[in-house]
Amino acid sequence: MVRDMSVKVRVEAFNALGKIETVSEYILLQTLSKKASSITKEMNFPGQYSETLFRIPAESAVLAFLHGLEDEFDVVRVSACRALQSLAIHSAGFSNMVVNLLMGILNDDSMAVKLQALDTLHHMTLFRLLKVQQPHLHMFLGILLDSHSLIRCRARKVLKLTELPSLGMFKMCVDGLIRELELYPQDEAEVFSALFMIGQNHREFLVSLINEASQMIEPSSGGKLGYDNVRKASYLVLATSAPVSMKHQTCSVPPRMFSYAVTLLGRISHSFADIVDQRTLLAYLSCCSRFTFVSASEFFKMEEHRLLPHQNNKMEEHLEEGDVQLTQRREISEYDIWRKLLPKEAESSLLDFQVEHNKERNCVNIILQVVIDIWPSLKLGLINEVTCTLRSLKAELGTRSNHNHRGELVFALQYIDALEQLGYLWHHLVFSKEFYFHEWGKLECSLKKLDRCLRDMRYKLVGLTKEDNFLILELIIANGILTLCNIEACANKTTLKKLHSVMSCIEHICGEGSTESSNFVVEVQKSLSEIDTTSSSILDNPYLLLKSLEHFTPRKVVSSGNLKYMEAELHFQGNEFQNPLPFISRLPVGLSLDIKLHNISSESRLWIKMSCEEKPTQFVFLDLHEIEGDDEVRKFTFVVPFYQIPKVNCFSLKICIVLECISDGDQLFRSCGGPKHEVVHLCEDKEVYFSGQVR
Repeated sequence: MVRDMSVKVRVEAFNALGKIETVSEYILLQTLSKKASSITKEMNFPGQYSETLFRIPAESAVLAFLHGLEDEFDVVRVSACRALQSLAIHSAGFSNMVVNLLMGILNDDSMAVKLQALDTLHHMTLFRLLKVQQPHLHMFLGILLDSHSLIRCRARKVLKLTELPSLGMFKMCVDGLIRELELYPQDEAEVFSALFMIGQNHREFLVSLINEASQMIEPSSGGKLGYDNVRKASYLVLATSAPVSMKHQTCSVPPRMFSYAVTLLGRISHSFADIVDQRTLLAYLSCCSRFTFVSASEFFKMEEHRLLPHQNNKMEEHLEEGDVQLTQRREISEYDIWRKLLPKEAESSLLDFQVEHNKERNCVNIILQVVIDIWPSLKLGLINEVTCTLRSLKAELGTRSNHNHRGELVFALQYIDALEQLGYLWHHLVFSKEFYFHEWGKLECSLKKLDRCLRDMRYKLVGLTKEDNFLILELIIANGILTLCNIEACANKTTLKKLHSVMSCIEHICGEGSTESSNFVVEVQKSLSEIDTTSSSILDNPYLLLKSLEHFTPRKVVSSGNLKYMEAELHFQGNEFQNPLPFISRLPVGLSLDIKLHNISSESRLWIKMSCEEKPTQFVFLDLHEIEGDDEVRKFTFVVPFYQIPKVNCFSLKICIVLECISDGDQLFRSCGGPKHEVVHLCEDKEVYFSGQVR
């Protein structure tokens, strides 16, 4: 089918190839070969279609991807590159051949093809399968000079995680980034960030390069620093990522380099904005400039004990897996992700220094970046690996308990929770596209969990920026689209109305000019417009909105350090199952509650929710204008009546405090008949027990 006359058939054929879970490595290698061997012509593999078994000739795999990558239509070439992105993780031998092909694809005339090729290379770096040779690097560095900024950005993203085997290749990479900066000064922040990452990923090469170039960086005889020179400034950024020992107060590069870097403080801090603030960076540079200088060999001997003990044999194990006849998808483990995106950053003394100054915020920012970087694995269908990693990140956040950063920790935990549920739904609804035949029990449970999590993020966090709100609204849209996979939801039209409401909020945020819309939002707008302008309902074309989910990507978020979390504490002393409260049937009871509120303003609409089996839920309004205390902490005692007394000898009552979810556009009202909007729980249910006589 990859040679079919129809373009659509060829595209779908490569899309299907990319979803293969288990495949013979021999067949994989044949898809990239130019000629079938005599052995291949005689080989057949069992296949199955419906209930009929038949034999598939191995020869049919020959030239499969070569045809796709040389297709005259760019959509077919993009589809072939995307399939390679998924299949390259099956074996190391196959991935090496893929790299050779993709380096040629980087010269493609189509921008979409080049972007997909770069995405495939980046995905391979996450799995440590990108083996770069010197001819490859020459070709790749040419992409850094491309006229399209998006191409240059994707290329830098690959370089940040690429492992360079030699000092010469490291120097080539640094020179390539410097040439880009000379040609495109507007890329300075991103180029400096890439230099910093490459430097800390190749510490020994970095020390050698900086020591060689130290004389060139020195001020002129007249005392002028002259750091407007692009190359000198780039070397100073590299020096910032050099290893130092805080314990021994030693540097592996001349300490004066850190003093010179202070002159570029504004430019460097702008490049490192997502990992360190300017004040901490200044303190770090000032501190390191006072350290002593030791030779690189002495320094690395001193620091050997800091290296991970199991860091060396991981790749060899993966290479041995390539000899197995049948290979399956490689698991992207927690160690792989953290080694690429956490430990190498954590080994940098700059980030260690940042952790000491602001441990919780730095931890949150790094973990949120990990979440963004593993999202492409989820889109490839690696649900088990991604879910495992997300839960590991949540466990790491769960060990943090700094009250001053409670809001940031809760935000990160809820964000990861939301992506975990979204990933589960994505896997079962988007990949299978058979939602009419699913058992909706587990899926409905995940939809409800996701909806509850997003409501908590939107309404219980104080101090959200417009970018944060935009991120949450995008997740709400994704949840709504997945909800519409249920026929009942399509027929109800409530979810569709909610989507329109959320889109209006997004348009309002974008209209203020501080936040740009995303491709995902644009595609959803197109789909909603198509639904509105046609007489047919969404039931006639349920895939229309679902297709827009292919454009969804989690937005990058950086903790501002100003978030506060709204929560409540509810206590009722002297009551338990063996010591119930007395009551008289048909008469109301009064409950004295000790309440403590955190970060809740007097404008918030709080309710005490009381529920009893077989009785309607009763709400009592809490008017915070009449209760003393400030918004940060408010502590008081409140007597609440309960009227729905059942005609029984004993019963239990569940009590909690809820917040009414009022959006910015909703009108505030003072009715006490119960909340008119959805609510979120501010505390866990407390159970009160009663015992009495029926009259």
